[in-house]
Amino acid sequence: MSLTDQVVLVTGSSGGIGDAAVSAFIAAGAMVIGADRSPKEDQSLEAFYPLDITSEEQCATVIHDIEVKYGRVDVLVHAAGVLGPTPDIMETTTEEFDSILRINATATFTMVRETAKSMLATGTAGAIVVLSSVAAKESRLNYLPYNASKLAVLHIMWSFAELLGPNGISVNAIAPGPVNTPMWAQFARDSGPDAAANRAKRAAQLPMRRFAEPDEVARAILFLSDPDNRYITGVSLDVAGGAHLGIGT
Repeated sequence: MSLTDQVVLVTGSSGGIGDAAVSAFIAAGAMVIGADRSPKEDQSLEAFYPLDITSEEQCATVIHDIEVKYGRVDVLVHAAGVLGPTPDIMETTTEEFDSILRINATATFTMVRETAKSMLATGTAGAIVVLSSVAAKESRLNYLPYNASKLAVLHIMWSFAELLGPNGISVNAIAPGPVNTPMWAQFARDSGPDAAANRAKRAAQLPMRRFAEPDEVARAILFLSDPDNRYITGVSLDVAGGAHLGIGT
């Protein structure tokens, strides 16, 4: 890895995958800046920004402040997002649908756009990695706003990859399957009365027969962020234990 002294911004830095990404980038020698609704106490970050990712103004301010203080943003890892409170499609309100799309999709667009502006202004051939999901790639009967939002994330990634490629900026997505994070714990609880059985059932559907650990997702993020790998762009990389084998991932 050649990430030493790279300026890396991780949104959702206090969450399961975000926290694992922070640790992985620090171990790789990067200067890691976190952004989330609240900080995680045990992180050794270069800096932390409280951030409501649905605020266009706050997103722009964070990127501008990092550019002023550190000269550039080399890597954006946009890991912030939510599952949503309502599994049942027919019980999901239009307001909730709009809210989840705003948090997961619109905020991704805002953060990527603002980072792209900064990279172009500073002449930085950086890397942008956004978090989608294997849920974007199949029909499901629960959490429709989440699934739809993660498909939108892929389209945002593809468009920016084409736009920024001539400037040497790579834009890619990680699409995790089930990961041992609080988000999947919520999914398991909401899927029926026996959360442990729900987890076991889902794991049995995967060729690897287990969930990913957050650090396994983080290593894939590091791979797509590394300057040596920035010819790779416009890719959605499944970290999903073999989910969707043969279904055009």
